[in-house]
Amino acid sequence: MSDWLVVLDPIGGLVSKTDTSLAIINQARENGITVHTATIEQLFFETHAAVIATDHSGKQQIRPLADYALILMRKEPPYDLAFHYATHLLSLSGTLVINSPSSLRDFNEKLIALPFIEFMPPTLVSSDPELIEDFLAEHDKGVIKSLDSFQGKSVQKITASDHAEVAAYTENGKQPVMVQKFLEEVIEGDKRVMMLGDTLLGAVLRKPKQGYHASFAKSDALQTELTEREQKILAKVGPWMLKHGIHFSGLDFIDQNLTEINITCPTGIVQISEIEGRKLSEEIVDYFLKLIP
Repeated sequence: MSDWLVVLDPIGGLVSKTDTSLAIINQARENGITVHTATIEQLFFETHAAVIATDHSGKQQIRPLADYALILMRKEPPYDLAFHYATHLLSLSGTLVINSPSSLRDFNEKLIALPFIEFMPPTLVSSDPELIEDFLAEHDKGVIKSLDSFQGKSVQKITASDHAEVAAYTENGKQPVMVQKFLEEVIEGDKRVMMLGDTLLGAVLRKPKQGYHASFAKSDALQTELTEREQKILAKVGPWMLKHGIHFSGLDFIDQNLTEINITCPTGIVQISEIEGRKLSEEIVDYFLKLIP
């Protein structure tokens, strides 16, 4: 019962030098843990939840999900129906899943931050173009985000006069979106803060190489420290996430404002490890081991 399963995108498409999932898999194997991998398409149910799993040598086998001591769900967004159904199968596994499949279903990565609105920039979630344009007029400039966007995709800076963009994002008033006041400080970067349960794991400043998209793919990763306000936010958010079975997450801050909470496939441990001279993968594996009954 010591084997682990990691559910993720096809390994061949991952960048081994910077990928968080691969860093955790490799560390677990270094610790003597047998780690199998699978995509969501390889999960299935026939009398019990099971998987067509692949071992380190590339050999496949069918295993009940209950055979694993831990399942790590690391499928990247977007959150679609295939992802949704996969979380249902993981809920039937009878074993520890990180992060909680029910929380992955319940909490959209944009909407999950709304219980902490006092720490966020001015934010609106709506499908109504008039409400959105009124909000943009009030705040001069804004950022509009599709609720299923990730890595800065489907994110655009707009003003109240950008009627066509609002119509496109909302599908003419049918699809809700998130709109936030544009924070000029994003030019200087945003902070990705990695959490293990309710505890700070590490942080990195992502400074865009150009423009305002502060994703790892488009930014320089720089050393940073948390401000007193950011630490206060972690003290509020951390226990809430632990209560909901969210053990591995990434929070995003712009100018000390919480903008997003990433719980499906948060990244950044390789960059933080290099900057701080640590091996975060070791700390993560040790933490996961302590969670296993």
